[in-house]
Amino acid sequence: MIERRVMKRIPINRAARLSFGEMSGTHPCVVRDISALGACISTPYHIFAHEFVLSFDGHSGVFFCRVVWRKQTLCGVSFFLRRRSPKPANDPSGTTKVVRLGQPIAGRRGRL
Repeated sequence: MIERRVMKRIPINRAARLSFGEMSGTHPCVVRDISALGACISTPYHIFAHEFVLSFDGHSGVFFCRVVWRKQTLCGVSFFLRRRSPKPANDPSGTTKVVRLGQPIAGRRGRL
């Protein structure tokens, strides 16, 4: 089989917990292998969610995961950074400054 991953995964076979946004509580899993970009996870059930939170040691290490592939009770995930949901464009609570490259900024000399 040809290895297509960008980074080599390290086998760890370590117990972890999954939490899903719409379900309360955490659910057991085993992280088979891991890299800086993703992991292979084994669960006693089929995972239907597309995104979830993976945690180690009582939430000391938390990863936001997106499922890339599934095969029975195994799934491969990629890690992503979770960002705050954007504010609506007409939200008056805070002002947003937009700076375009090459345009002068008021009150400053020069250009960006």
